[in-house]
Amino acid sequence: MYKAEFDKTPKNFDAYLFWGEEPYFIEKYTQEIAQKIGKENAMQLYFDEYDFEIAKNYLSQSSLFGDINLLVIKHDKALSKKELSQLIAICNKNANSFFIYALFSTDGKKIASLFDKKHNAVNVRFFKAALHEAKKELQEFCKQNNIEIDTYALEHLLIMLENNIELAKSELLKLSIYNRAIETKDIDNLVYPITPLNLEKLYIAIIKKEPIEELFAQIIEEEQNEMKILLGFENFMQQLFLFYSYIRLHGNLDSSQILGYRLPRHIEEQRAALAMRIKNYPKIFLEMQTCELELKTKTNIDKSALLLSYLIKIQGLF
Repeated sequence: MYKAEFDKTPKNFDAYLFWGEEPYFIEKYTQEIAQKIGKENAMQLYFDEYDFEIAKNYLSQSSLFGDINLLVIKHDKALSKKELSQLIAICNKNANSFFIYALFSTDGKKIASLFDKKHNAVNVRFFKAALHEAKKELQEFCKQNNIEIDTYALEHLLIMLENNIELAKSELLKLSIYNRAIETKDIDNLVYPITPLNLEKLYIAIIKKEPIEELFAQIIEEEQNEMKILLGFENFMQQLFLFYSYIRLHGNLDSSQILGYRLPRHIEEQRAALAMRIKNYPKIFLEMQTCELELKTKTNIDKSALLLSYLIKIQGLF
């Protein structure tokens, strides 16, 4: 089930699985359902805190006074199917027991079938929020907190922060201390983008086969982490591949269809031009994966030198 369908569905299940690519919505719906069930006496097991026997014993306990047993598990990996089946079965038998599993990954596809109507359970997958979804969340947040900002400025903030709703909320609270309407210039002056401008300059220079050594050294001096630089490049390339695939398939350019939100026209055209000049996407992604593995596993090495050598090697594939 997806978000839109779940929003229209009565929330009277014994067990819930919230999973996918959008941590904001996973957290939001976990809190909303927990509040609805009654989270005063909830047991919360986060990541390595999870212990099957503790979870099972908690859900199995009965109450003479009708107290609710609500188990909330948050994890980034799929737990054992056998254990999950037992926890759901206990909730089916015990009218006072409920189970919410917030899974912050796409591993939900491995276990989603356990949370079905047959077991009075539901699984909901959340994809990355589109611009209109993120904007709606922020508009409601601004209304609740008496923050004045126009639609264009709100969209500008979201694009700068790559649709990170939670981070955008935090920035809005900071900007609201000026006690006036938030303007685009406030965002440009006071909010730092997720992908700093110099990183984007580096990525474009690599693709255009321009010299990168000096810019790379400057970025490293700014205490940028090697893994952050690589992962940022991977994200940038994945976005370009989406542009490449869409243009090849449809023969036109529409960033709102590709990304779920519209980029400024000049950036949209720049992305398209870069995307269409690349022919070796599979080889490039393979080299990135190899570099990532070496950065994560090799010790006692100059990681900056390793990363630079791979970026130069990748540059030869453009």
